[in-house]
Amino acid sequence: MDEDWSVDVRKYVPDADAGAIAGIVRYCGIALRNRDSSLVSFSDSTETDRVRENYLKKKLGLVNPDSELDAAIAAVGERMDSDSTRNRVTVYYLLADAFGKLGLFGGGVAAAPPVAAAPVPLMAAAAAPAKRRVGAGLWPAVPLVLLLLSAIGLFAIISRGHPGPAAVATAPVVPPVVAPAVLVIPVGMGLTQEEIDGVPSASVYFDTAKTDVSPEIVGVAAKFKAYLADHAGARLAVSGYNDPRGDAAMNAELSKNRAFAVRDALVANGVAADVIDLVKPEATSDTTTSLENARRVDINVA
Repeated sequence: MDEDWSVDVRKYVPDADAGAIAGIVRYCGIALRNRDSSLVSFSDSTETDRVRENYLKKKLGLVNPDSELDAAIAAVGERMDSDSTRNRVTVYYLLADAFGKLGLFGGGVAAAPPVAAAPVPLMAAAAAPAKRRVGAGLWPAVPLVLLLLSAIGLFAIISRGHPGPAAVATAPVVPPVVAPAVLVIPVGMGLTQEEIDGVPSASVYFDTAKTDVSPEIVGVAAKFKAYLADHAGARLAVSGYNDPRGDAAMNAELSKNRAFAVRDALVANGVAADVIDLVKPEATSDTTTSLENARRVDINVA
């Protein structure tokens, strides 16, 4: 289906981020080519479960209880209740917006807060008005002000029980804004990993038509094992993809075998087999990205 998805999104969010919309369209990919799969049926529990598991948990990396995620999905459904065409792009945009995850799709990043002005030291604040009053004939008041300040300082020193000048307030230190790391997709066998809100995720990449897993899986498996140990009930979702070239049936089998290979590598490196779920994606052939990026298996906390 060839259409401007932003028109529908902006029915609900007039100032919707164009970059985020484009990113969600790329993520949905082949699902948007068919009218049925381009829409979300909120009355179908299988469909809403898929949105929760594959989109909210896997893509957005959310670890909220299922009840909260289901409530968010239902809220979007109610918001779009009068709309006969509940477009998948709009549903995904509203959910990402609700959880503050538009940045995952290339949405705008909020600007850093302004740096607070440094407070003026006490002596300087007191002296400045006195200097401005010289022309008004009030200079004799300056010695009285200084005498009063000296008495206050002496009292503070005595009350602390030790000598020394009163501390002068300084401007708060504002940490620099650190740009997020850019993941470099390997050509052929390799691996990328990241953490979003403390939740690890990884993608394992493959040579063309191969299922050999990168040796880097050892370190990644250790991170997932540690996370699972600290978060009771958490599970891993493993999903395999392939590039769109070649026979569709063979590609589907290749994606499945790649997912099996990654699962076995995780188990071999200490991750319990019973916490790993093999999750078949909506479309195993990823036509929305480069060939290198399409040949992968995603590992996400579910």
